[in-house]
Amino acid sequence: MTLCLSLCFSSNVFAKNDVVIFDNGDRLTGEVKSLERGKLRFKTAATDTISIEWDDVAFLTSEQNIQVETQNGDRFLGNLADGAEQFSVIIQTESGVVSLLTSQVVFMTPIEERGIERLDGDFTAGYNFAKASEVQQVRLGLDMDFRTETRVFSLNADAVQSDSEDNESSQRQSLDLQYKRLRPNRWYTGVIVSLDHNDELDLDLRTSIGVGGGRFMRQTNNTVLSLGGGVQVSRENVSSGIADEETVEAVVTLNWDWFRYDTPELDLSSTLQIIPNLSESGRVRGEFDISLKWEMIEDLFWELSFYDSYDSDPVVDGAEKNDFGISTSLGWEF
Repeated sequence: MTLCLSLCFSSNVFAKNDVVIFDNGDRLTGEVKSLERGKLRFKTAATDTISIEWDDVAFLTSEQNIQVETQNGDRFLGNLADGAEQFSVIIQTESGVVSLLTSQVVFMTPIEERGIERLDGDFTAGYNFAKASEVQQVRLGLDMDFRTETRVFSLNADAVQSDSEDNESSQRQSLDLQYKRLRPNRWYTGVIVSLDHNDELDLDLRTSIGVGGGRFMRQTNNTVLSLGGGVQVSRENVSSGIADEETVEAVVTLNWDWFRYDTPELDLSSTLQIIPNLSESGRVRGEFDISLKWEMIEDLFWELSFYDSYDSDPVVDGAEKNDFGISTSLGWEF
């Protein structure tokens, strides 16, 4: 059983009587805060909020109205009652009692949960230096998710600066703001706004606004696989002084996350985007990001990340078609 402390902000007076019973017979009394990515967040009077491996939970009861989501995308709302069988969740809904195996349940949230308590994220900072080439690199990253019963708001920001004695300073920055509306049977629709800057590709600023949808192809307590698609309008400003260019692009996105909470605790996340240009025949862009996180101590992790940006036909003639990099960072989850 793995327990790790986390930060929690709440203005409610602690007075919940939810009960967690572990597979070894131990029990905790407190308040269910959430279940996501195989971790049950549970607040007690003695330890504040802790994270519990969902695989270790044999029984869970709660007087709160809790939204429960399964691997298949089914959602149920009600309080959690006592069950006769270990590793089961009994939901008392308005239409009747629903019994699920704990292995089927991938997400839970109390519907009265206050705003700040639905916010999850992490901040990373890294510095790399190569003595032989006199190259140094600084990286900062921020990821945040805010989830309600049917909506997910996400912010992803990343900035990398590279300096060397032989070349000018090079910067790469990106900011993504995304809204997802969760639909039945694991489908979703959404809107995304993106800002990108990349010196290696002679790109001062690319602004993109898009709409689309997709489906969570697989969601369990150790992996999430989703496939999405849509259309976006992009406006590109390049450093050579060429007039701004507006284009319409199709977007296909594949996300795969894998995570485990046994020692060592690991979290692997990857995103692949293929972006054919609908305004310029033959032009295709691509984005690939992958990161591996290893939690060293509670909420503090080490991260190894790789990115690759590709443009088959850059706006500026002679500009690089490809930019990629690798970095290591330290991060903190909140």
